Amino acid sequence: MTVQFSPVFDAQVRGNDAFSIKALDLSQLAELGCPVLAVDEFRARGTPFPPHPHAGFSAVTYVFEDSHSGLRSRTSLGDDVVIGPGGIVWTEAGRGVIHHELPAEADRELHGLQIFVNLCAKNKLVAPRMLRLASEEVPEWRSAAGDSVRVVVGSFEPLSSPLMPAEPFTLLDVQLSRATSFNVPEDHFTLVYVLGGSILIRAGGRRQKVTNGRGIALYGGTGQAIFNCLEAAHFVLLMGNAIHEPLVIDGPFIMNQRSEIEAAAERYRAGAMGELASI
Repeated sequence: MTVQFSPVFDAQVRGNDAFSIKALDLSQLAELGCPVLAVDEFRARGTPFPPHPHAGFSAVTYVFEDSHSGLRSRTSLGDDVVIGPGGIVWTEAGRGVIHHELPAEADRELHGLQIFVNLCAKNKLVAPRMLRLASEEVPEWRSAAGDSVRVVVGSFEPLSSPLMPAEPFTLLDVQLSRATSFNVPEDHFTLVYVLGGSILIRAGGRRQKVTNGRGIALYGGTGQAIFNCLEAAHFVLLMGNAIHEPLVIDGPFIMNQRSEIEAAAERYRAGAMGELASI
């Protein structure tokens, strides 16, 4: 089967001076097995949210290199870390954890990407853990033409990220001035979100232009996707195995059945996800 293209979708802008986001609406892709359930480009100052629980998925925060602040990430497991611009925190919530993230410097703007990555049924109740990489640990590929790819998670060309989540995933931060290509494996979803400039994607005999503030999904087949720069472009590419399982989302919990949502809520109420004081 050849690679399919979703319709191009716009990021929806909302928020205020303290916290604003450009959110991709991925609801149309969930029934097709998309493993990425949320993608929000955000800018934050101060302490926009109190500690809160997660269960059944991975909450991922990637800090863009242009961010003026690092990210402080805390969990009820005892983690309390600061990741600077260019770094990532991958919180695999599993059976449940309390989580809190905020700018490391309250008076400076944090610019990042928040991603919710679904976990397969077999991993919904794994023990929670936090994974992280500092900027200098992220491999970077560069072409003679000036293109660059930060291999934050997964692999690209000869490079592989040392961050190893429970389920295979790819997160690439791409600065494109000419052209590059990516392989789309069978039964995978590839999401592309353009932060700046514009690109032309060609795959499976089709082509689609994607511009600043918009996203697209490639799915349903295998092949090579060629990305041409129409004007200097910055985009992220997210890729994971399609998950063809029932999906129930209720606030901070993502499970396969309503009974599992209720069980997660009960674990939280009973203190089984631990405790995390506000700052």
